[in-house]
Amino acid sequence: MMLDVQELSLSLGGHRILHQVSFQAKAGECCVIMGANGAGKSTLLKVLAGEYPHYTGSVLLGGNPLRELTTAEQARQRAVLSQRIQLHLPFTVSELVKMGRYVYGEKETVDKAIVDYAMHTLQVYELRDRAWTTLSGGQQQRVHMARVLAQLLEAPQLDGGVDGKILLLDEPVTGMDIRHQQLALQLAAELAEHGVLVVAVLHDFHLAAAWADRIFMLHKGSIYAAGTTEVVLTAANIRHCFDIDVQVLEHPACDHPIIMTLNHTHLSKKITENGSNYFSA
Repeated sequence: MMLDVQELSLSLGGHRILHQVSFQAKAGECCVIMGANGAGKSTLLKVLAGEYPHYTGSVLLGGNPLRELTTAEQARQRAVLSQRIQLHLPFTVSELVKMGRYVYGEKETVDKAIVDYAMHTLQVYELRDRAWTTLSGGQQQRVHMARVLAQLLEAPQLDGGVDGKILLLDEPVTGMDIRHQQLALQLAAELAEHGVLVVAVLHDFHLAAAWADRIFMLHKGSIYAAGTTEVVLTAANIRHCFDIDVQVLEHPACDHPIIMTLNHTHLSKKITENGSNYFSA
Protein backbone atom coordinates (compact mmCIF):
# COMPACT_ATOMS: atom_id res chain seq x y z
CA MET A 1 0.00 0.00 0.00
CA MET A 2 1.37 3.35 -1.01
CA LEU A 3 0.18 6.60 0.54
CA ASP A 4 0.78 9.50 -1.83
CA VAL A 5 -0.02 13.04 -0.64
CA GLN A 6 0.56 15.88 -3.08
CA GLU A 7 0.13 19.62 -2.47
CA LEU A 8 -2.43 19.05 0.27
CA SER A 9 -3.94 22.24 1.69
CA LEU A 10 -6.85 22.66 4.09
CA SER A 11 -8.61 25.59 5.74
CA LEU A 12 -10.92 25.38 8.76
CA GLY A 13 -13.07 28.25 9.94
CA GLY A 14 -11.41 30.57 7.46
CA HIS A 15 -7.92 29.74 8.74
CA ARG A 16 -5.29 27.90 6.69
CA ILE A 17 -4.25 24.85 8.72
CA LEU A 18 -2.29 22.83 6.14
CA HIS A 19 -0.39 24.32 3.22
CA GLN A 20 1.10 22.45 0.26
CA VAL A 21 1.91 19.27 2.19
CA SER A 22 3.49 16.58 -0.01
CA PHE A 23 5.01 13.22 0.95
CA GLN A 24 4.94 9.53 0.09
CA ALA A 25 4.99 6.54 2.43
CA LYS A 26 4.91 2.86 1.63
CA ALA A 27 3.93 -0.46 3.18
CA GLY A 28 6.26 -1.67 5.89
CA GLU A 29 7.24 1.77 7.17
CA CYS A 30 6.72 3.39 10.55
CA CYS A 31 6.32 7.10 9.80
CA VAL A 32 6.01 9.66 12.58
CA ILE A 33 4.49 13.13 12.28
CA MET A 34 5.92 15.67 14.72
CA GLY A 35 5.55 19.38 15.34
CA ALA A 36 4.62 21.94 17.95
CA ASN A 37 1.06 22.40 19.16
CA GLY A 38 -1.01 23.87 16.33
CA ALA A 39 1.41 22.78 13.60
CA GLY A 40 -1.32 20.72 11.89
CA LYS A 41 -0.38 17.18 12.95
CA SER A 42 -3.80 15.92 14.02
CA THR A 43 -5.50 17.78 11.18
CA LEU A 44 -3.25 16.03 8.68
CA LEU A 45 -4.07 12.66 10.23
CA LYS A 46 -7.80 13.48 10.09
CA VAL A 47 -7.50 14.23 6.37
CA LEU A 48 -5.85 10.83 5.87
CA ALA A 49 -8.65 9.28 7.95
CA GLY A 50 -11.30 10.77 5.65
CA GLU A 51 -12.69 13.17 8.25
CA TYR A 52 -11.91 16.34 6.27
CA PRO A 53 -12.74 15.72 2.60
CA HIS A 54 -12.77 19.40 1.57
CA TYR A 55 -9.00 19.67 1.05
CA THR A 56 -7.27 20.77 -2.11
CA GLY A 57 -4.51 18.70 -3.66
CA SER A 58 -4.58 14.91 -3.77
CA VAL A 59 -4.46 11.96 -1.37
CA LEU A 60 -4.05 8.52 -2.94
CA LEU A 61 -4.37 5.20 -1.11
CA GLY A 62 -2.87 2.43 -3.19
CA GLY A 63 -3.20 4.64 -6.25
CA ASN A 64 -6.90 5.35 -5.61
CA PRO A 65 -8.16 8.85 -4.72
CA LEU A 66 -9.23 8.84 -1.09
CA ARG A 67 -12.43 10.78 -1.83
CA GLU A 68 -13.54 8.13 -4.34
CA LEU A 69 -13.37 5.27 -1.82
CA THR A 70 -16.51 4.42 0.13
CA THR A 71 -16.43 4.47 3.92
CA ALA A 72 -16.49 0.67 3.98
CA GLU A 73 -13.64 0.43 1.47
CA GLN A 74 -11.58 2.83 3.55
CA ALA A 75 -12.32 0.92 6.76
CA ARG A 76 -11.17 -2.38 5.26
CA GLN A 77 -7.87 -0.82 4.20
CA ARG A 78 -7.16 1.55 7.06
CA ALA A 79 -7.69 1.64 10.83
CA VAL A 80 -7.60 4.86 12.87
CA LEU A 81 -6.86 5.53 16.52
CA SER A 82 -7.93 9.12 17.20
CA GLN A 83 -6.41 11.43 19.79
CA ARG A 84 -9.54 11.84 21.89
CA ILE A 85 -12.39 9.33 21.99
CA GLN A 86 -15.34 10.16 24.19
CA LEU A 87 -17.63 7.30 25.20
CA HIS A 88 -20.26 7.64 27.90
CA LEU A 89 -22.10 4.35 27.43
CA PRO A 90 -20.86 1.40 29.53
CA PHE A 91 -19.70 -0.86 26.70
CA THR A 92 -17.61 -3.74 27.94
CA VAL A 93 -14.02 -4.02 26.77
CA SER A 94 -14.81 -7.02 24.56
CA GLU A 95 -17.79 -5.21 22.99
CA LEU A 96 -15.63 -2.21 22.19
CA VAL A 97 -12.84 -4.27 20.65
CA LYS A 98 -15.39 -6.19 18.57
CA MET A 99 -16.51 -2.89 17.00
CA GLY A 100 -13.36 -3.13 14.92
CA ARG A 101 -14.87 -6.14 13.15
CA TYR A 102 -18.18 -4.57 12.06
CA VAL A 103 -16.94 -3.63 8.62
CA TYR A 104 -16.41 -7.31 7.76
CA GLY A 105 -19.95 -8.44 8.53
CA GLU A 106 -20.91 -11.29 10.87
CA LYS A 107 -18.27 -14.01 11.04
CA GLU A 108 -18.80 -15.06 14.64
CA THR A 109 -16.07 -17.69 15.03
CA VAL A 110 -13.40 -15.69 13.21
CA ASP A 111 -14.42 -12.45 14.93
CA LYS A 112 -14.18 -13.97 18.41
CA ALA A 113 -10.75 -15.43 17.72
CA ILE A 114 -9.45 -12.12 16.36
CA VAL A 115 -11.00 -10.07 19.18
CA ASP A 116 -9.51 -12.41 21.80
CA TYR A 117 -6.12 -12.26 20.09
CA ALA A 118 -6.21 -8.45 19.99
CA MET A 119 -7.15 -8.22 23.67
CA HIS A 120 -4.38 -10.66 24.65
CA THR A 121 -1.85 -8.74 22.54
CA LEU A 122 -2.65 -5.42 24.23
CA GLN A 123 -2.90 -7.10 27.64
CA VAL A 124 -6.53 -6.17 28.25
CA TYR A 125 -8.07 -9.67 28.02
CA GLU A 126 -8.47 -9.84 31.81
CA LEU A 127 -10.53 -6.64 31.55
CA ARG A 128 -12.87 -8.03 28.85
CA ASP A 129 -16.01 -7.91 31.03
CA ARG A 130 -15.24 -4.53 32.59
CA ALA A 131 -17.16 -1.44 31.48
CA TRP A 132 -14.90 0.86 29.46
CA THR A 133 -15.99 3.82 31.59
CA THR A 134 -14.45 2.23 34.71
CA LEU A 135 -10.95 1.96 33.23
CA SER A 136 -7.99 4.28 33.67
CA GLY A 137 -6.95 6.51 30.78
CA GLY A 138 -4.04 4.26 29.88
CA GLN A 139 -6.22 1.14 29.96
CA GLN A 140 -8.81 2.85 27.76
CA GLN A 141 -6.10 3.72 25.23
CA ARG A 142 -4.93 0.09 25.14
CA VAL A 143 -8.51 -1.08 24.57
CA HIS A 144 -8.83 1.24 21.57
CA MET A 145 -5.47 0.01 20.30
CA ALA A 146 -6.87 -3.53 20.51
CA ARG A 147 -9.93 -2.36 18.58
CA VAL A 148 -7.90 -0.99 15.66
CA LEU A 149 -5.74 -4.13 15.68
CA ALA A 150 -8.91 -6.24 15.41
CA GLN A 151 -9.97 -4.07 12.46
CA LEU A 152 -6.70 -4.68 10.62
CA LEU A 153 -6.49 -8.44 11.10
CA GLU A 154 -8.12 -11.04 8.90
CA ALA A 155 -6.92 -13.95 11.06
CA PRO A 156 -5.89 -14.19 14.74
CA GLN A 157 -2.18 -13.60 14.15
CA LEU A 158 -0.07 -10.70 12.95
CA ASP A 159 0.63 -12.34 9.60
CA GLY A 160 -3.08 -12.84 9.04
CA GLY A 161 -3.54 -10.74 5.91
CA VAL A 162 -2.47 -7.31 7.17
CA ASP A 163 -0.03 -6.71 4.31
CA GLY A 164 -0.84 -3.49 2.46
CA LYS A 165 -3.09 -1.97 5.13
CA ILE A 166 -2.65 1.38 6.88
CA LEU A 167 -2.72 2.17 10.59
CA LEU A 168 -3.15 5.83 11.62
CA LEU A 169 -2.31 6.62 15.24
CA ASP A 170 -2.85 10.04 16.84
CA GLU A 171 -0.79 10.19 20.05
CA PRO A 172 -1.34 6.46 20.68
CA VAL A 173 0.59 6.22 23.97
CA THR A 174 -1.11 9.11 25.78
CA GLY A 175 -1.80 8.10 29.38
CA MET A 176 0.13 4.83 29.17
CA ASP A 177 2.89 3.90 31.59
CA ILE A 178 6.36 3.35 30.16
CA ARG A 179 5.94 -0.42 29.85
CA HIS A 180 2.72 -0.19 27.86
CA GLN A 181 4.11 2.62 25.72
CA GLN A 182 6.80 0.19 24.63
CA LEU A 183 4.19 -2.55 24.13
CA ALA A 184 2.05 -0.36 21.86
CA LEU A 185 4.95 0.89 19.78
CA GLN A 186 6.49 -2.59 19.53
CA LEU A 187 3.14 -3.77 18.15
CA ALA A 188 3.18 -0.94 15.59
CA ALA A 189 6.71 -1.94 14.56
CA GLU A 190 5.72 -5.60 14.23
CA LEU A 191 2.72 -4.65 12.11
CA ALA A 192 5.06 -2.68 9.87
CA GLU A 193 7.30 -5.74 9.58
CA HIS A 194 4.23 -7.63 8.31
CA GLY A 195 3.54 -5.04 5.62
CA VAL A 196 1.36 -2.43 7.37
CA LEU A 197 2.06 1.25 6.75
CA VAL A 198 2.00 2.91 10.17
CA VAL A 199 1.60 6.69 10.39
CA ALA A 200 1.67 8.03 13.95
CA VAL A 201 1.58 11.44 15.60
CA LEU A 202 4.04 11.50 18.52
CA HIS A 203 5.20 14.28 20.81
CA ASP A 204 8.04 12.43 22.53
CA PHE A 205 11.38 12.88 20.77
CA HIS A 206 12.84 9.77 22.39
CA LEU A 207 9.99 7.53 21.28
CA ALA A 208 10.03 8.97 17.78
CA ALA A 209 13.79 8.51 17.49
CA ALA A 210 13.57 4.92 18.72
CA TRP A 211 10.67 3.72 16.58
CA ALA A 212 10.38 5.83 13.43
CA ASP A 213 11.75 4.80 10.07
CA ARG A 214 10.99 8.29 8.80
CA ILE A 215 9.83 11.52 10.42
CA PHE A 216 7.81 14.36 8.91
CA MET A 217 8.26 17.51 10.99
CA LEU A 218 5.53 20.10 10.51
CA HIS A 219 5.88 23.81 11.10
CA LYS A 220 2.92 26.17 10.68
CA GLY A 221 1.02 23.71 8.50
CA SER A 222 3.84 22.75 6.14
CA ILE A 223 6.51 20.06 6.17
CA TYR A 224 9.72 21.71 7.37
CA ALA A 225 11.90 18.57 7.41
CA ALA A 226 11.43 14.96 6.30
CA GLY A 227 13.62 11.89 6.36
CA THR A 228 15.35 9.56 8.80
CA THR A 229 15.66 10.40 12.48
CA GLU A 230 19.27 11.49 11.98
CA VAL A 231 18.24 13.90 9.21
CA VAL A 232 15.19 15.39 10.94
CA LEU A 233 15.95 15.34 14.66
CA THR A 234 18.71 17.91 14.62
CA ALA A 235 19.17 20.70 17.13
CA ALA A 236 18.59 23.28 14.40
CA ASN A 237 15.33 21.73 13.18
CA ILE A 238 13.98 21.34 16.71
CA ARG A 239 14.98 24.89 17.59
CA HIS A 240 13.18 26.23 14.51
CA CYS A 241 9.97 24.20 14.92
CA PHE A 242 9.67 24.06 18.72
CA ASP A 243 11.55 27.21 19.79
CA ILE A 244 13.60 25.31 22.35
CA ASP A 245 17.28 24.45 22.58
CA VAL A 246 18.34 20.81 22.71
CA GLN A 247 21.47 18.76 22.37
CA VAL A 248 21.44 15.68 20.15
CA LEU A 249 23.57 12.93 21.67
CA GLU A 250 24.83 9.52 20.69
CA HIS A 251 24.97 6.60 23.12
CA PRO A 252 26.77 3.29 22.53
CA ALA A 253 23.72 1.34 23.74
CA CYS A 254 21.35 3.07 21.29
CA ASP A 255 21.12 2.98 17.52
CA HIS A 256 19.20 6.26 17.48
CA PRO A 257 19.90 9.83 18.63
CA ILE A 258 19.06 10.93 22.16
CA ILE A 259 17.45 14.35 22.54
CA MET A 260 18.28 16.27 25.72
CA THR A 261 16.81 19.68 26.52
CA LEU A 262 19.31 22.27 27.62
CA ASN A 263 18.85 24.84 30.39
CA HIS A 264 15.61 26.75 30.39
CA THR A 265 17.14 30.23 30.29
CA HIS A 266 15.78 31.04 26.82
CA LEU A 267 12.27 29.82 27.65
CA SER A 268 12.18 31.47 31.07
CA LYS A 269 13.29 34.78 29.57
CA LYS A 270 10.56 34.56 26.95
CA ILE A 271 7.90 33.84 29.57
CA THR A 272 9.14 36.75 31.70
CA GLU A 273 9.14 39.15 28.75
CA ASN A 274 5.70 38.18 27.44
CA GLY A 275 3.86 37.28 30.62
CA SER A 276 0.48 35.66 30.17
CA ASN A 277 0.50 36.49 26.45
CA TYR A 278 3.11 33.77 25.96
CA PHE A 279 0.64 31.07 26.90
CA SER A 280 -2.21 32.49 24.89
CA ALA A 281 -0.19 32.79 21.68
